[in-house]
Amino acid sequence: MNASFEFVSRNFAPLLKALLLIAGPSALLSGIANGVLQSRLLTAPILGNSRFNFDQYLSLEYLFVVIFSVVTYFLAYATVSSFVTLYEERGSSTDITPGTVWVKLTENISSSIGAMVLSFIIILIGTLFFLIPGIYLSIALQFFMMITIREKLSAVDALKKSQKLIKDKWWSTFGLIMIMSMVAGIISIVFQLPVLITTIFSSLGLAKEWANMKAWMIISNVVSILGSSIVQALVWIALAFQYYNLVERQTGSGLLNEIESLGEGDWERPRSE
Repeated sequence: MNASFEFVSRNFAPLLKALLLIAGPSALLSGIANGVLQSRLLTAPILGNSRFNFDQYLSLEYLFVVIFSVVTYFLAYATVSSFVTLYEERGSSTDITPGTVWVKLTENISSSIGAMVLSFIIILIGTLFFLIPGIYLSIALQFFMMITIREKLSAVDALKKSQKLIKDKWWSTFGLIMIMSMVAGIISIVFQLPVLITTIFSSLGLAKEWANMKAWMIISNVVSILGSSIVQALVWIALAFQYYNLVERQTGSGLLNEIESLGEGDWERPRSE
C-alpha cells in the first residue's frame, strides 16, 4: 500500500495525463450516456412507474452506458499496467508519454481483451455455483492485465499464470484489494457529490427547466465517471506491485539468496501468509 501511494505521488502528472488521453474519451461518452439516461428517469412525468423504469434499461442509452463503461474499465486498467511496465523497463517516468503508453498497451491488446472476456465468463460461471467459487476466481484472475502486457502471454496462458501466482497468497491479495478499494471508494465520494446533489434537486422538484436539468446531470455524471476511473488506478497500481511481489517469490531474484546461502544451512523462500 505504501509503495502504491508513493508511486502515485512521484508519477502523478504523467500517469494522470495518460489516463485522461487514453481512457478519458470513453469515460466522457459513458458519462454523457449515463447522464441522459438518469435525467430521463428523474424527470419523466411517470416517475415511479416500475414498467417505465425497467424499459429504460432496455434503451439505447443504457446499451451505450454498458459499452462505454466496459471500454473505460479496460483502457484505464491497461493504461496503468502499461505505465508500470514502462516504468520498470526505463527506471523512471521522465520519458513516458501517453503515446508510449498507448504503444505498449496495443502490443498484445488482443490477448488483453480476450483475457478480460474469458475471466468475466469464468467468474460468472463460478458465481452461479454457490457464489464462493466466483469470489475466489475474481481474485485469482486479477493479474491478467499485467501478464498479457508485461509477459505478452496469450489470454488462456495469462489466466493460468495468474491463478498460479495467487497460490498460497489468495488471502493477502484479497485483503490488499479490499483495503485499496475502500480507500478509492472514499476518495471517489468527492466526484460523486455532483450527481448526488443533482439527483436530490430533481427529486425535490427544484429543477424546473428540463434542458438545464439534463445538462447538469450529464456534466455531473462525466465528472463522476472520469474521477472514479482515475481514483481506481490506486487499486490497479497496488495489484501491479502485488504481481511483482508474487513473481519475485516464485521465479524472481530471490534465487540469488538461495545461492548465497549455500553451505550455511537450508534456506526456503517463505510461502505462508
